[in-house]
Amino acid sequence: MSEPGIRARNRAAIMAAITDSANRQLLEAGPSELSVRAVARELGMASSAIYRYVSSRDELLTLLIVGAFNDMAQSVEARAERMKGARKRWQVIGLASRDWAIEQPQRFALIYGSPVPGYAAPQDTIGPATRIPALLIGILQEAHVQADVSAFDARVARSLRPALANLDQWADLRTREFNDAAFALGVMAWTHIIGSISFELFGHRHNVVGDSQSDRRTYFEFELNVLADLLGIGQGV
Repeated sequence: MSEPGIRARNRAAIMAAITDSANRQLLEAGPSELSVRAVARELGMASSAIYRYVSSRDELLTLLIVGAFNDMAQSVEARAERMKGARKRWQVIGLASRDWAIEQPQRFALIYGSPVPGYAAPQDTIGPATRIPALLIGILQEAHVQADVSAFDARVARSLRPALANLDQWADLRTREFNDAAFALGVMAWTHIIGSISFELFGHRHNVVGDSQSDRRTYFEFELNVLADLLGIGQGV
């Protein structure tokens, strides 16, 4: 292997070790206590050395956020791509998102929980953050959803213009096959899915929907089916 190749491999290995250590900190102390110096201590690195790889706590947080978004998306994509039919994929995307969150609650809280004081997410996080919504947009596209919602009016349409203008950038659309009202419902549905997962994960659903994971999953499946019905994604689609 060439010298540049060896250096790149060594750097990748060090970055992986830094990320693993930071994720352990996240589990133990939470994002607000994340520290580049603490990572350096755990890895036996001098502070001056680690700053050649990660320049600040915010950069470290961004690495964890991007990693969590991508890991969640990869898990969801792997399950969704095996499914045929828009309705089934819709349900699998929701269920796979919930399963990942239950398995990785601290990482889910990092990307969908309370903001970390003093941290502002950079542009680097947008692409990873939109991977799962892009899958849902693909379902609207495949099902040619033409929603008819009486509450959808010109003011709502205007509020969606920036997002609609950027759809082709993050959802790879050339010709949009769904209307503006369907997009508005799709945004609402994704918000509900994340909110429902958060509600369960942070202990607010246990006194409402059964005591077992099975009960809560059954209710979540019901929610996904109601959202699909609202969007007009039928059983045969």
